[in-house]
Amino acid sequence: MTTELEQADSQEMDMAQLLAEHDAQSQANQAETGSILMAKVVSVSSEGVMVDIGQKKETLIPRAEFRTDPAFKTGESIPVLLNSGRKGGQQVSWKRAVDQMAWEHIEQSRARNLPVRAVVIGEIKGGLTLECEGVLEAFMPASHVDVRAVGDLKKFKGEVFQTYIVECDRPKGKLLLSRKLWLSQENQKKKIETLAELKEGDTRQGVVTGITSFGAFVDLGGIEGLLHIGELEWARTRKVSDVLKTGQEISVKIIKFDKETEKISLSRRELMPHPWDNIEERIPAGTEVEGRITSVTDFGCFVEIAPQVEGLLHASEISWKEAMPKPRALFKAGQKIRVKVIGVSRKDEKISLSLKRTLENPWETIKSKYPVGATVKAVIGNLTPFGAFARLPEGIEGLIHISDFSWIKRVAHPQDMVKTGQEVEVKVLDINLGKEKISLGLKQTRPNPFETYRKGVSVSGTITQVTDQGALLEIEPGVEGYIPLAEASMDKTDSAKKIFKEGDRVEAKVINVEPKER
Repeated sequence: MTTELEQADSQEMDMAQLLAEHDAQSQANQAETGSILMAKVVSVSSEGVMVDIGQKKETLIPRAEFRTDPAFKTGESIPVLLNSGRKGGQQVSWKRAVDQMAWEHIEQSRARNLPVRAVVIGEIKGGLTLECEGVLEAFMPASHVDVRAVGDLKKFKGEVFQTYIVECDRPKGKLLLSRKLWLSQENQKKKIETLAELKEGDTRQGVVTGITSFGAFVDLGGIEGLLHIGELEWARTRKVSDVLKTGQEISVKIIKFDKETEKISLSRRELMPHPWDNIEERIPAGTEVEGRITSVTDFGCFVEIAPQVEGLLHASEISWKEAMPKPRALFKAGQKIRVKVIGVSRKDEKISLSLKRTLENPWETIKSKYPVGATVKAVIGNLTPFGAFARLPEGIEGLIHISDFSWIKRVAHPQDMVKTGQEVEVKVLDINLGKEKISLGLKQTRPNPFETYRKGVSVSGTITQVTDQGALLEIEPGVEGYIPLAEASMDKTDSAKKIFKEGDRVEAKVINVEPKER
């Protein structure tokens, strides 16, 4: 037995239901063929989706209208488009409804210059295919994918793009989109914001947009800066692509910003610890370290002895036995080598290395093996205007100064006396262990004629040249004396030619010696 209140509620519910049914009936009755209305899902099966369009009649939307299994729920409202209504035929279409709604939205967006979202389906010749509004297929030319040329389009598959409509033609089903236009507009907005807050010394996050032989371009937010190859790392960088990749996010420091030209110079290495900090304390001179050869040149090798710290192993510091060996014939990049640090400069960022000083130093025994005054055989090496370098058996090189080649000749150049590779006998004149220098003499291996033939000494020799004023007497090979006309004979004569002729053997006495004049 119901109460009056319950009867009233029941009447209200019945009335609400009747009104809803009346509205749905009215919607269906007023809808014309080709118009879109909302239908309620009755059931979902393998055959399709059964919907109620409000005409006390259910109709089936075939499964073929859906690309994937429909995920509608019972009671859910979905859009449908009324067909011609042939008896026994399909009365509504979900696909045509959503297509029409999508095209209307696209056309409105184009008219108002609004962006639309699209999902990349895949790559085809000339660009990308996309799905717009969930149902419409669109095309994007490769030149409109990004503000820069993109090599690999496959990587965008599945991504959601914000785009602008370049062209739309509903009758032809043609829809062209551009992500490039949207990015350009967004970049312009970001650029204005970035320029307003940018200042030198700032640290910012950026994305690598391009790599060149001289550096990388980094997007700081609508505007790009140049990260020069020299500002990548503290170590020398040979290829930018060995350090950075396009699309990589990095931290950079603004080292120069010209507001007028909008040119920005960036540095990555200034945000890193300087590898040379405290280097003189960490690797002082005298330290032996193992390093890796990074490059080989004609004058030596560059060796990395600590992360991003390289030193130079000069050719002169490679061997005790060979003054200037050819590094390219001995070493290759990547080779490990043990060296000794012989010089460190934090200010100049230079480290001098030695290989030979890790070996037994022949200078430590040189004085005992070759004391001053000792005669030794040596091989002539480099010739210079001031002398010739001669290598001793241990590999140590000494210098024969230009003045120590001959007692009697004025030598213009060592090449007039010796040749490279020639073995000669020399005398040790001086040894300076502190400077690691040894002085050698060639003429000192023979007697000094200016000491042998002193004033008053009797000599004999052969006349080699005669003039009216006097004659030249060869006392021994390379040693000549001059007999002036006044000293040629006790008898007076007006020409030495009347007394001597070339080839004569003559005895004479030394009356004057001038070593400086030779």
